[in-house]
Amino acid sequence: MKRRQIFVTVLLLLAIAALSFLTVKQREEAQYRYLPIARSSFSATPTGTKALYRTLSELGFKVDRWRKAWRHLELKKRNTVLFVVEPASNFFPRLEDWRRLVEFAEAGNLVWVSAEFFPETVAGEAKASRVSRTARPLFNAPWLNGVNRYIVKSEIRLTKPWQPPVQATFVSLEPHREIPLLGDQNGTALKVIVVGEGYIVIDSNPYALSNEGIAKGDNFRLVLNIVGSVAGQNGVVLFDEWGRGLGEGEHWWWAVTPATRGTVLQLVFAGCLLLLALSIRFGRPIALSTQPFSRTAFVQGLATLLQRGDTLRDVVKLLELQFLRQVFGLPYLWQLPENEQVEQMLLSLPPTRRGEVRRIWLWAEKLRHQPQLSEKDVLKWAREMQKVAQAKG
Repeated sequence: MKRRQIFVTVLLLLAIAALSFLTVKQREEAQYRYLPIARSSFSATPTGTKALYRTLSELGFKVDRWRKAWRHLELKKRNTVLFVVEPASNFFPRLEDWRRLVEFAEAGNLVWVSAEFFPETVAGEAKASRVSRTARPLFNAPWLNGVNRYIVKSEIRLTKPWQPPVQATFVSLEPHREIPLLGDQNGTALKVIVVGEGYIVIDSNPYALSNEGIAKGDNFRLVLNIVGSVAGQNGVVLFDEWGRGLGEGEHWWWAVTPATRGTVLQLVFAGCLLLLALSIRFGRPIALSTQPFSRTAFVQGLATLLQRGDTLRDVVKLLELQFLRQVFGLPYLWQLPENEQVEQMLLSLPPTRRGEVRRIWLWAEKLRHQPQLSEKDVLKWAREMQKVAQAKG
């Protein structure tokens, strides 16, 4: 096996093993609706939100992922909290997506937008170093009950009135509707905007929602106060996936479940392995000719196949036997006769044909007994044999 073939085989086997591992991990999380481990809302990395997702679920809240574009948010929903953490605002959301996000909040829901690496998403600027600090309440609000130490680990502070990072102005997002809730000496870290019957929370500290920071200080107390006041027992808590490029697309591939997609990919890789094994065992595939399949083409193909098994002499023996059957009219001849017997049989042929048949026969005997036998010699003899066999005496 060539080095290249070994590399491709190992690569395909590793791909199948990786897909099998992901499938097993998804089944382990069956009680959480087969959440893929690659999704941001169920990531176990320090910056993921798996801890928050599972804790809210275990507390009795209806928790789910939002994997579609924001423009598909249903305005009929009420008492829903949508976490939008670090959206890739430069790539995915369009004007209609941001407009629907604001309308979704106005309908009586809460949208929590939290970002640090894309500061334009929260209309913020770098004002501090990225070290842990304690933010204090800036406004006496029920959401801040029991929140005395909100741990901030972000360089960004909210310095401007918030507008979505698109070339449009939303009239409902007036500056006087913004209420700063938490901040430190460097500026505001979290604020709320009252829009219609709902709210938009703007947060420059995703650390407070992450696996690493949710248990620090009173960070989870703040989240629980807000989620409990909006969602209650009948509402829904959604974690956005689409804004980070990890949600559903607009094509058929996303119409099937992640487990089904993994199975399809495994079958594709297994098929590639099968094709590779066949190519190693039988060589490269040979394109079928559109021309009529002549006897010479058959001889050439048979010679090529048997040469790979070092049995080219068997080809000559097989064709010589077929030649003798045809010229002497002996369809039941099953093995090559002795030389003396062939000489006797030659006497039964017309003199004009006897010489050509003897020449082909002796040529075949010479080929079968010569030390080195090549495909070229066999093909040359086979062409002459075909002419003599088809000639009429």
